[in-house]
Amino acid sequence: MALKIDLPNLLIVGAAKSGTTSLHNYLKQHPQIYMSDHKEPHFLINSEIGKDRIHKAILKLEDYKEMFKTQEHYLYKGESSVMYLAYPQYSIKNIRKYLSPKVKIIIMLRNPVERAFAGYLHNLRYNPMEDLTFDEALNTSEGRYKQNKNISPDTRYLHVGRYFSQVSSFLAEFKDNVHIILYDDYVEDINNCLEKVFAFLDLENIKVDTSIRHMQGGWRFRNKFLRNVLIPDNKVKSFFKMIISNKKIRSLLRKKVMHFGTVKTNKLSIEMTRKLTHYYQEDIRELSNLLNRDLNHWVKSIDRPD
Repeated sequence: MALKIDLPNLLIVGAAKSGTTSLHNYLKQHPQIYMSDHKEPHFLINSEIGKDRIHKAILKLEDYKEMFKTQEHYLYKGESSVMYLAYPQYSIKNIRKYLSPKVKIIIMLRNPVERAFAGYLHNLRYNPMEDLTFDEALNTSEGRYKQNKNISPDTRYLHVGRYFSQVSSFLAEFKDNVHIILYDDYVEDINNCLEKVFAFLDLENIKVDTSIRHMQGGWRFRNKFLRNVLIPDNKVKSFFKMIISNKKIRSLLRKKVMHFGTVKTNKLSIEMTRKLTHYYQEDIRELSNLLNRDLNHWVKSIDRPD
C-alpha cells in the first residue's frame, strides 16, 4: 500500500556525469516511484556550501517539501542531487536531521578520469564561469572555488571523483540501504541495472522505455555569445526573450542555432588521461577493495601505448 510521504525516502546522490539524469527519468516511469520534477535541488547541502553556488537551489524546508506534494500516494518519493556524494560531511548530517534513517540511497560511479572531463565539458557548455582550458581548470579549481563564492562545486573536477572516502561514508551510515551502480554496467545493460534497482527498492520489475535519451554530450558552442543566448536564466537570454516574444519563433531560432552554432568537442588526450589516472590510481584501488569489484579497466590507460 502506498503511503503519504512529505519528504523523500529515495535519493540519487551522485556522482555527477555518471548517468544520474537518465536514471532519475527512468525511475519516473515506475507507478510506485515519484521523482521530483526539480532535479538537483541540493537542499541537504546548500546551507553549508553557500546559497549562491548552485543554480535553482532549494534553501527552505517548506520549499523542499513542496517538491513532493502529490495527489497520488507512492511507496517512494525521490530526488537527485549529485553533489550530495561529493560532500558527505554535510549531506549525511542533514539526511539524519530531515529524512528517515531508512532512506534508500543510490550511488552511480563513473571512471573518475572520464567523469572529470565530462564534468568540464558540461560546464564549458552551460556554465558562463567556465572559460578555461581543461588543464587550467584542473590546476586552478580548488583556488577559484575558495575565492569565488558564486562558483559551482561541480567545478572541483578532481575532488568530485575521489570516490573512496565519499562512498565509505555513505556505506558506514546507511549500510544495506545503499545501492551502487557502475556507469560501465549501466551503459552496457540499462534494463538489467533497472531491474536491480527495483529489487533493491523491493518493487515489481516493470518494462521501462529506455529509448528516450536524456543527456547527450560530445559538443560545445562555437563561442560564448551563443552559449549565453541559449543557457538558462541569464541577461543575454532575457534580452532576446524581450525582443522576440513569440515562443514558436524563439524555438525555431534555438534549433537553428543549436544546429549551426555547435561543434564537436575534442577528446581527452592520452597524456592527460595518464596524468589523471595516476592521480586517481590509489583511490581506485581502495574503492575496488571496498566494493569487492575489479576496477582495473579504470587504470588500464597508464599502460596504453602512444
